[in-house]
Amino acid sequence: MIKKILLATDGSAFSEKAGKYAIYLGKKLEAEVTALHVIELKPPRFLSPEDIDRQKAVMAKDCFNVLKKRAENKCVKLSTLILVSRSTARSILDESEDGYDLIVMGSLGKTGLKKLLLGSVSEEVVRKASIPVMVIH
Repeated sequence: MIKKILLATDGSAFSEKAGKYAIYLGKKLEAEVTALHVIELKPPRFLSPEDIDRQKAVMAKDCFNVLKKRAENKCVKLSTLILVSRSTARSILDESEDGYDLIVMGSLGKTGLKKLLLGSVSEEVVRKASIPVMVIH
């Protein structure tokens, strides 16, 4: 039975579609939804604490607020989580081990190439997840 859904989001168009599906499933299954955004640190890139705070604020404003309104309208319990990591896929996989029953994510993120079926993050999550993954295109 699906009671906890992990929504991996990055603000992309596919991620927005995935959010709609996650909220829909949350309503139909009476499940909780957690929206997760990972701020990825790729060497040699360095982000100051101020840069990270700025990215968190943008994500909360742009993406999470839309999801929160959608969840409220559907009476779905939604929580949000922002992590800072060197690997987006690894962070999603690690978080999914915390009692979640399903991962919902977009097929391509903001950096995805349109000719690809799956982006590198979604492909890695699908291959390595210990729970079901729903990939939205």
